Amino acid sequence: MRWFIQVVFSLTCLAICSHSAMDECTDDSSRPQRCMPEFVNAAFNVTVVATNTCGSPPEEYCVQTGVTGVTKSCHICDARDRRQHHSAVYLTDYNNQQDTTWWQSQTMLAGIQYPNSINLTLHLGKAFDITYVRLKFHTSRPESFAIYKRTSEDGPWTPYQYYSGSCEKTYQKFNRGFIRTGEDEQQALCTDEFSDISPLTGGNVAFSTLEGRPSAYNFDNSPVLQEWVTATDIKVTLNRLNTFGDEVFNDPKVLKSYYYAISDFAVGGRCKCNGHASECVKNNGFDKPVCNCKHNTEGDDCNVCKPFYNDRPWRRATANNPNECLQCNCNGKSAECYFDPELYRATGHGGQCRNCADNTDGPNCERCLDNHYRDRSGNRCLPCSCNPVGSLATQCDNTGRCSCKPGVMGDKCDRCQPGFHTLTEAGCRACSCNPSGSTQECDVQTGRCQCKDNVEGFNCDRCKLGYFNLDPQNPQGCTPCFCFQHSSVCDSAEGYSIDTVSSTFDKDDEQWTAQQRDGSSVSVQWSAGGEEISLISEDYFPMYFVAPERFLGNQLLSYGQNLTLNFRVDRRDTRLSAEDVVLEGAGLRVAVPLIAQGNAYPGENMQTFVFRLHDSTDYPWRPTLPQSEFQKLLHNLTSIKIRGTYSERSAGYLDDVMLITARRGPGTPARWVEKCTCPQGYMGQHCEMCALGYRRSRPDLGAFSSCDACNCNGHSDTCNPDTGMCDCQHNTAGLSCERCKDGYYGDSTVGSSSDCKPCPCPGGSTCAVVPKTKEVVCTNCPTGTTGKRCELCDDGFFGDPLGENGPVRVCRACKCSDNIDPNAVGNCDRETGECLKCIYNTDGFFCDRCKEGFYGNPLATNSNDKCKPCSCSPYGTVDRQTSCLQVTGQCPCLAHVTNRDCSACEPGFFNLQSGTGCERCTCNPIGSTNGQCDIGSGQCECQPGVTGLRCERCEVNFFGFGLSGCKPCDCDPEGSSTTQCKDDGRCECRPGFVGARCDMCEENYFYNRSTLGCQQCPSCYSLVRDKVNQQRQKLHDLQNLIDNLGSTSEAVSDKAFEDRLKQAEKAIMDLLEEAQTSKDVDKGLLERLGNLNNTLTTQWNRLQNIRNSVDDTGTQTDKARNRVRDAEDLVDRAREELDKAKDAISKLDIKTPSNTADPNNMTLLAEEARNLADKHKMDADQIEKIAKDANNTSTKALNLLMKTLDGEGKTNKDIDELNRKYNEAKDLAKNLEKQANKVHAEAEEAGDKALKIYANLTSLPPFNTKSLEDEASKIKKEASDLDKLIDKTEKEYNDLRDDLRGKETEVRKLLEKGKTEQQTADQLLARADAAKALAEEAANKGRSTYQEAQDILGNLRDFDKRVNDNKTAAENAMKRIPEINATIAAANEKTKQAEGALGNADADAKEAKSKAEEAEKIASVVQKGSAKTKADAEKAFEDTRKLDGEVNNMMDQLSAAEAELAKKKAEADQDMMMASMASDNAKEAEDNSRKAKSAVRTVLNTINDLLKSLGNIDKVDLSKLGLIEGSLKQAKDKMANSDLDRKLAELNDVAKSQDEMITDYDRQIKEIQSDIANLNDIKNTLPNGCFNTPSIERA
Repeated sequence: MRWFIQVVFSLTCLAICSHSAMDECTDDSSRPQRCMPEFVNAAFNVTVVATNTCGSPPEEYCVQTGVTGVTKSCHICDARDRRQHHSAVYLTDYNNQQDTTWWQSQTMLAGIQYPNSINLTLHLGKAFDITYVRLKFHTSRPESFAIYKRTSEDGPWTPYQYYSGSCEKTYQKFNRGFIRTGEDEQQALCTDEFSDISPLTGGNVAFSTLEGRPSAYNFDNSPVLQEWVTATDIKVTLNRLNTFGDEVFNDPKVLKSYYYAISDFAVGGRCKCNGHASECVKNNGFDKPVCNCKHNTEGDDCNVCKPFYNDRPWRRATANNPNECLQCNCNGKSAECYFDPELYRATGHGGQCRNCADNTDGPNCERCLDNHYRDRSGNRCLPCSCNPVGSLATQCDNTGRCSCKPGVMGDKCDRCQPGFHTLTEAGCRACSCNPSGSTQECDVQTGRCQCKDNVEGFNCDRCKLGYFNLDPQNPQGCTPCFCFQHSSVCDSAEGYSIDTVSSTFDKDDEQWTAQQRDGSSVSVQWSAGGEEISLISEDYFPMYFVAPERFLGNQLLSYGQNLTLNFRVDRRDTRLSAEDVVLEGAGLRVAVPLIAQGNAYPGENMQTFVFRLHDSTDYPWRPTLPQSEFQKLLHNLTSIKIRGTYSERSAGYLDDVMLITARRGPGTPARWVEKCTCPQGYMGQHCEMCALGYRRSRPDLGAFSSCDACNCNGHSDTCNPDTGMCDCQHNTAGLSCERCKDGYYGDSTVGSSSDCKPCPCPGGSTCAVVPKTKEVVCTNCPTGTTGKRCELCDDGFFGDPLGENGPVRVCRACKCSDNIDPNAVGNCDRETGECLKCIYNTDGFFCDRCKEGFYGNPLATNSNDKCKPCSCSPYGTVDRQTSCLQVTGQCPCLAHVTNRDCSACEPGFFNLQSGTGCERCTCNPIGSTNGQCDIGSGQCECQPGVTGLRCERCEVNFFGFGLSGCKPCDCDPEGSSTTQCKDDGRCECRPGFVGARCDMCEENYFYNRSTLGCQQCPSCYSLVRDKVNQQRQKLHDLQNLIDNLGSTSEAVSDKAFEDRLKQAEKAIMDLLEEAQTSKDVDKGLLERLGNLNNTLTTQWNRLQNIRNSVDDTGTQTDKARNRVRDAEDLVDRAREELDKAKDAISKLDIKTPSNTADPNNMTLLAEEARNLADKHKMDADQIEKIAKDANNTSTKALNLLMKTLDGEGKTNKDIDELNRKYNEAKDLAKNLEKQANKVHAEAEEAGDKALKIYANLTSLPPFNTKSLEDEASKIKKEASDLDKLIDKTEKEYNDLRDDLRGKETEVRKLLEKGKTEQQTADQLLARADAAKALAEEAANKGRSTYQEAQDILGNLRDFDKRVNDNKTAAENAMKRIPEINATIAAANEKTKQAEGALGNADADAKEAKSKAEEAEKIASVVQKGSAKTKADAEKAFEDTRKLDGEVNNMMDQLSAAEAELAKKKAEADQDMMMASMASDNAKEAEDNSRKAKSAVRTVLNTINDLLKSLGNIDKVDLSKLGLIEGSLKQAKDKMANSDLDRKLAELNDVAKSQDEMITDYDRQIKEIQSDIANLNDIKNTLPNGCFNTPSIERA
């Protein structure tokens, strides 16, 4: 008591002394300082919740005097009487010593005693820093009670302090323990200091929260103790009353004197505000106390910083540091932040701003977000919007321009450069088009090259079927096969060289003739001096030069080649016609104008004219002929005519006529000559002859006629070459001797002389042999009869010729309206004539009407005109009907649906799929082409450049919405401010740019690469501009002068003419002098360009070696990838075809003939199936060979990739260096290109003007302008060469970069593959760890079993000591032994059931590889767990034997218990045996799993080998898929034969049985634990003679 008074006094003094210093949160200088609320009794007038209170119902209690035999003073506790109640409100009211009030529980008579306890719970309303807890008892203090606290209203209860006279037994705590430095300072201690029964009233118990805590002297720096003193609720648990021991007599008076009574419950402390508030106030919303927080903090306990005050972590205020919260610095871009501990450790400022405005980011919103850049104002950031596929990174530079991948262009890297295609992760790829077969252009999306007309392939590298000779000089790429139209497969013939047929007219006219249009002959004039021939006309009618015989005849080898001639006229007023050059032959005629095919207009000087003998529309021979007809004309060329005169009294001159052809022999190869691959029955280079045993089907067509086989079936050795008729012998007849003569029978196709024998029929009538019975029957019976002797109605006839079923009826033909198969059997009923097998979708007794769902004319003569299916569209038909009108076939259509089958919308309507009719298109009449729209989507057909569902607006970057559509803006991206132009099509130019497209710099501006725009030239260039303007004016004046010379109508005197001529001569000389000066300047510029070109060449040589090392890798990889893709497509197609064939076979219904004499088509089907099988086998062999070749190719590619991977690090560095050098060279090349273009343009302009002046002055006296023309041409040529060199260099750089990017992509893929393998290894390691954890868990269970056995031993020893006190209780305990025995027996039975299940379960294994590996691991774990369990059980058994030795002196009843324990031992041994069996089974399962795993791996390896072969196929023939199917079948058979399913089922069963055994063991352990608990209950009920403390509390 003295100690408590000292504590209270010191704490009160501390509170009073510190109040004045702690009540303000700032000092006199307004600096923050620690502050705390005042010290209070937190429990005062706070209601305490008690779990037990006397008075309900009213009860009597007595005051304990402590003296035996003295009459006790007793009273009534009545909760309904205000004067006699003792509720919990008296615990915390004002404590008046003169008028004491108290809370009181029920008495021991009502059961208030251990183990029943009472809780007194005090809810403080918020957290407090607790200094002490004091209880003042109205009765004696309890023998055992505890104080608990919790730090939150819904948190767990934490023990504060234990008070007990039996600390170890009641609370398992050492009596009067203490806490050493370094130990847990939040542990509750136990003491018996206040547990004595005296004093009987007024006893105090005071608990100080910091007493005995080593860190109490350094409380500000001890978070552990700060947490320890914090509490929101206090609970006092009263566990055991203090007694004098007289309660054992159960005297009601005595029991009424024992109860709990407390007069005061006080809790001293401060409202917890962590040093950031000086007072607590009521929360208006919830009427609960909260801290009035300062220092920028908030929360009920000032336990967090205010929003936006998180620049350093929240901390409790101390005497030395108030630790106020500091404001975040977000540069005005955010009003939100949070504390980042990592940032605080790194920078000393932890305020991490969030939701930064204007696309800013960073702890203080000090930088732009990733993939953004700061605008020019610097106030906000804009998104880069880099194309994620085309840009190297999504981050742009300071101007917003993205860094593009190879072959990609645009500010946002969103499109491919010219000559590139397929924007992918590796950039754009260069078009790899074959120059011979393509236009050198490719699709920007797919990379597919634009092929010439007769060329195909992704790269335009092969001729189409029916064409050959891929020729770069051929505008159509390949020459069509002629082969006299018998074959479409040909190739270039070997042994032919280029030859010409020509006329040079060196000696005479070389038999050239001439004729007029009407065909009349005229003479040709030969000029010995000019070595040419000529024609002279007197009128307007044209004359033609006619070629001699050597130019005619078979000129097929000139197809696709050139006819060249030199021609001139003597007058310039030539009027050309559509028939200037005429070819005739084979009844065909074509002509072409003289100026066609790019030829110039004829003049007075001899010019060369070239005409290609080709059928392409680019070479307008009229009329247009198919290539086969054009070749047919050349095969029999009868005339070549060249028009010689074009006007009245005019002359035409012809010289050097030459026709390109070919001949056999050495020389330059003529690859356009064909060598045909002829089909069966044809032979010759051009398939122009019939093979031996064949004949012309149409001899009048000559070589163009097809050839048919001559077949005489061995009865003739000759065949008419024209008709093919055989001269039949051996009583045979027919075109091919295919039948016996009338009156003979047999099989003439056998081919022997005795094939046909005389018929045994009377009168020499015809007969036939039944194939199966070989019986000869007559066939020349009267119409409608049949049978061996014509005694039956024939098939297709009906009647009763013998009257077997009534009167005799003559056989008549069945009338089935020609709607039966005449070759079928049983078309009609032979008695009634009813048609049974109507075809052509007909029905009825006479097949005279259409089936339901069909329409047409069943009586039509043409089968195609008979009944056809209605095929009504379900979407366009009313109620989805399937029937239609029988005659017209018209289906009942919905609204605005048309066509007979209701399958289309009316024009201007769409959405047939709705099922309710079609909707109107409503297309814009201006923007759409015809008002029609897509029948599905309703998309109108728009004019070019128009978009929108209704074609109502221009597309982006188009303008001029009108009847012809919209036109593209085509704004230059560099010169225009936006790609969208104005309504008039003019682009908005940036400063310094001009032109409709903003693609030129203004005059006196130049393109500056560093500033990306046009920059004004220095002032010195103004002089150059003025000089150029002067020259332009001079040229203009000179042009006017020349024009005036010829255009004036006035007479000019000789002197005036000479003056003007001198003026023109002077102007020309001035211009020549200026051009010479420009030449000197341009030479300097050319030298600079030459130096730059040398620099580019050096850079190129440095990159060449690296490029060569990358080419092979890229090529091999592309080939392998293409092969895999083609193979996969072919396999899918083959599988689809096989599935279709399978379905068709399953649906095929072949009916057995009704009698043995009826034929069917099974023989034909079997023969066809046999042929298909042979073909598939051959194709399968070829696929296997191709697959092996592809596999070898893939292996080579893999080795090359691995070699590339080894140099990965060096390659990455080289790529970065190359990219940097490439960008530098590219910028340099662009600058050179612009300068070259400018020089080029100026040179062309000067040259063109000079030529024009020269042309206009041809009639003036000679003047030497040759030097001027030469200089201008030279400058133009040099500028053009430089332009080509720059283009070539830039293309090579682009190719190199693309190749390097491809390699980089492959390397990255390999790295990703390595990461994937690493992840797989990590997963396997994780599974191993899981197995290890399972083993450790089994070991823990074993140790738990051992501990439980030890507990049983201890309990039995205790039982031995108490057995003499209560024999009956021991006997009751023994009665539970049979129950334990039954439980063990049940466990044994279930163990046996588990054993039996090992061989009887049967389950499916769905995922073979996964299940096998999992079973192997489970078996291994179970084996280890079983061994551990066995060892633990053996140890438990040894302990049991020791126990048996210790209790061998027990009474007879215990002997029975020993017997039961021995029985349990035997059962445990049996369990061990079962565990051993389980271990053996697990080993067997492990072996089986290994075998299964091996079998699975073998099958998987087979399948993987097959897949690898398929994946590397380069070119697959669909017919080879049979072999692949066979290999797959073998793999499946091998997998089935391995008995894998059974083994996996066994493994799963073993695993299940092991799991069941473990579960059963756990259940048995729980049952034993339950029995032990029951024994403990029995033990607790046995007193041992001491009536003060229960036996469980004895030491």
